[in-house]
Amino acid sequence: MRTKNLFDPSRLLLIAIALLTVGISAFVVLQVRTDRVKDTLDSGKPLAVLFTITDQGVPLFNQVVLYNPQTKKTAFIDVPPETGSLIASLSRVDALSALYKPDDLKDYLAKIGQLTGLTVPFYVVLTAEQFEREVDLLSGIELFVPSVIEESKADPMTLIPSGNLVLDGSKAGDYLLHQDEGEEMADRSARHQKIVQSLMRRWGENQAFLTHDDVFPLFFSSLKTNLEDVGLKTFLKTAAGADWERVVFQRVLGTERVVDKKKLLFPHYNGTLLLETVRQVLEGLANKDSDQLVNGTLTVEILNGTPKAGLATRTASLFRNFGYEILSAKNADNTAQAETTIVDRTGNPDQAQKLADLIRCGKIITQADAPAGSAMITIILGKDFDGRYVR
Repeated sequence: MRTKNLFDPSRLLLIAIALLTVGISAFVVLQVRTDRVKDTLDSGKPLAVLFTITDQGVPLFNQVVLYNPQTKKTAFIDVPPETGSLIASLSRVDALSALYKPDDLKDYLAKIGQLTGLTVPFYVVLTAEQFEREVDLLSGIELFVPSVIEESKADPMTLIPSGNLVLDGSKAGDYLLHQDEGEEMADRSARHQKIVQSLMRRWGENQAFLTHDDVFPLFFSSLKTNLEDVGLKTFLKTAAGADWERVVFQRVLGTERVVDKKKLLFPHYNGTLLLETVRQVLEGLANKDSDQLVNGTLTVEILNGTPKAGLATRTASLFRNFGYEILSAKNADNTAQAETTIVDRTGNPDQAQKLADLIRCGKIITQADAPAGSAMITIILGKDFDGRYVR
């Protein structure tokens, strides 16, 4: 029996051709792989990315970051982990955080999408420790701390002065994890949003550094994301070009209730208010002609023209959720107002109409000469207002 020659030239040639083919195929795949972030931006659709920071395996907060590629405007939607709703897969009412699985965020993303009405295909997750390392990699982040933080009982003691500061990783981590019993949920949400905004802004400012061949592997491995490396580089480039001076901050407003010994936040009006808020935000992000998004500098006064106690205060909360600045909410001189009326002093009918549409009010009065110090828009609530819409 003849033994086959393993070193037969024809056999070696076939092996070489096969290896070359595999190598070329791999190279082509790497070169033409899809950049999903770029595809989204090129389509002109808003980019939606979930940004979550966790501590000990539990989400501290969720920020849905929205970016419009045509206007370069950005918005942050705070969706607290304690947001309560019916979770069908668990057959119970529970917090959003009940769906959080570090190794599989599919259900978590889907629930956030259901709550906000958005498709959120991408996520970036950092642990508190990774966040500190990220900040140090960026040589610190700039934050405004409204009041001194001093926790003498902590070991080590935490001390952060007030004012505009550049915090290193350790101090930024202390500020991130700080818990104040008297802190309102709105203040906590604002603190978290400012932290993410500052971090993303620094990402943009340091985009060339972070995407350097020697740095990017370290940066990429320091976070958990479903963005491919090319997608993350595109995201960093997007952060570099974003308009960080015109950012909208929104959050879930609702009622806190205890369910199974857990304090949950149930969105107002069974979540419809949040859906409308997000829709308004998206419209504002797409608006090229105005510097005002949803909130801007528009000031509103709300007067209760009915005998219903607390109606003005509740309605003020409604409009704050849409980002309007409420100058005052009080009873009107006349508590027998039949029709809800909007008094417009903006000189811009579109602004007044947008506000009127939120409560389906059809009666708008234009007032050319506004008294000094008065709000740009006054809403006089009538008997036809049911607490959410004009009927």
